[in-house]
Amino acid sequence: ETEEEPDLAGREPHSQAIVDRIDAEQPPRENHFALRFDATIDVPAAGEWTFTLGSDDSSWLWIDGDKVIQNQGLAPHRRRSGKVKLTAGKHDLRVLFTEAAGGQSLELLWRGPGVDEQPVPKSVATAATVRLQPPPPLPAPEAAAVARGRAAARAARCDACHAIDDAAFAALPAPAAGKPFAELRDAACPSAPAGQSLAALGKDLASRPWAAPERLAVAFVRDGCGSCHVRDGKGGLPAPVRAGLAEVEDLGDEGRVPPDLTAVGRRLRPAWLQKVLATGHSVRPYLRVRMPALGEAKARDYAELFTTVDAAATTVAEPPFSVEAARRGRDLAGVGGRNCVTCHTFQGLAGPGIQGMDLALQYERLNPAWFRDWLLHPTKLRPGTRMPSLWLVDDAEARAEADAIRCWSSLGASAPLPAGLRTAADSLELVASDRPKLHGAFLEGISARCLAVGTPERTHFAFDLVEPRLVWAWRGAFLDGAGTWVGRAGKLVKPLGRDWLVLADFSLEGAARRELVGQRRTPDGYPVLQVRAGDVEYDDEVRARLAANGSELVRTLRVRRGPATFVFPMPAIGMRALVDGAAASRHVVAAGQTLEVVYQW
Repeated sequence: ETEEEPDLAGREPHSQAIVDRIDAEQPPRENHFALRFDATIDVPAAGEWTFTLGSDDSSWLWIDGDKVIQNQGLAPHRRRSGKVKLTAGKHDLRVLFTEAAGGQSLELLWRGPGVDEQPVPKSVATAATVRLQPPPPLPAPEAAAVARGRAAARAARCDACHAIDDAAFAALPAPAAGKPFAELRDAACPSAPAGQSLAALGKDLASRPWAAPERLAVAFVRDGCGSCHVRDGKGGLPAPVRAGLAEVEDLGDEGRVPPDLTAVGRRLRPAWLQKVLATGHSVRPYLRVRMPALGEAKARDYAELFTTVDAAATTVAEPPFSVEAARRGRDLAGVGGRNCVTCHTFQGLAGPGIQGMDLALQYERLNPAWFRDWLLHPTKLRPGTRMPSLWLVDDAEARAEADAIRCWSSLGASAPLPAGLRTAADSLELVASDRPKLHGAFLEGISARCLAVGTPERTHFAFDLVEPRLVWAWRGAFLDGAGTWVGRAGKLVKPLGRDWLVLADFSLEGAARRELVGQRRTPDGYPVLQVRAGDVEYDDEVRARLAANGSELVRTLRVRRGPATFVFPMPAIGMRALVDGAAASRHVVAAGQTLEVVYQW
């Protein structure tokens, strides 16, 4: 029961069919369901076309992958319209409909050059469904052929290594005299000691420790990994299956086919391998096929085996972190640099072109040596990839740039946004790019008078202005302004990002209740709260600062009238509040002096 657009990616539909029209007249059940209609429409004339979508409850319309109408809400039937310029000819259409409870209805109309408003007719729409038909069962084998097979297996001594639960096989005569068993055994198992009995040989093979490559090969076959994945040129999907896979982004086979696992242990970090295999974690939203979760035990074994078998002869250490390198990496990733965001999302935000894997995941995924080699030699490492060769020469400057991008990506949710990213046209998400973004809002669980501050370092914080105090800290995405600006507003706001902590702020020893007496802005746009508590007055300023593998908040308390005694509580679990490198506790600050507090989490 939600107004939000459901994520149906990877979900198996209850049923599929080709229908004559887009409506909700034959629902799969009475309440709580979703319908999705996909078709190709033949637009009769070029020009501006107006589509109208009516529904009870929510519905959405996409044309050629672009959202044209968003008609969501738990409400009676109502219509929403959207306009789009189309060329004459074929265009992809998708309608999504969700029903919570009560009555349901759905309609789609259009009007355009030479066409009055009317339901989109069946005559201009085509659709197809695919049904996999199993092959006919094989005929029962002839008794004579079965007998010949048994005799051939006995002659080849298959029973020397394989248990065969077949009374007819056991009744066959012993192998004819001729080639001695020792010679047969040695040909099949050259490492077996001469003269060893079959029983002793079986025990020896069972107790012999297998090397990692052998264990990996057996596991690969046991779990059917080669049915979908190629490794060292073997396995993979059959050609007819590959030909039928859908393409969401124009990424070639990398956008349709499960990834090649050749050298995967050299490419991916062991922790990432284990995470993906254990939970089925997906980082390729454009890939429609999905891998099942293998569970923690198998995932741990595979991560160890891949890492051991594929280990590189040499390793490359992580490049040293510096704020300058991280900023250079951001500039290189953005439009005007090496233009990485042209073809990759970052923190869920899209760039202007084809959207490949999210750049924000690559530090967690990739080993440093492969990260650098992939940036500098993509077409050599993976022939046919759509990833271009952005550096013509592998020299010191090229490696420095690759390391700068690695350094920037190591910041994770705190990595500053590169130039060129965009939000959806109908999104009210607030994004701080070059300057901080300030937003007054009702914060959930705090008060109706709050100030949230988004920073270019993607490390944000919020003040309660009723009794001025620092209340929130988080990373990643900032806030959705819809809660404040849409409808009657006044909705409670929560962070969009992650690493969210609710803080217990300091108290002022012996002072009266705090009150906000004013605010000012620094030249670069940060707020400075001016606070009074009895005879004490101070300024409160907070800024984000990049640090190795993340970020931190630096808070400066400037006492204008004092002295002031700041008493800090035990910090929240997972956070440290530091003064001069030690845990913040009780600090007496005279008038004209400052106290710097660093928050790490």
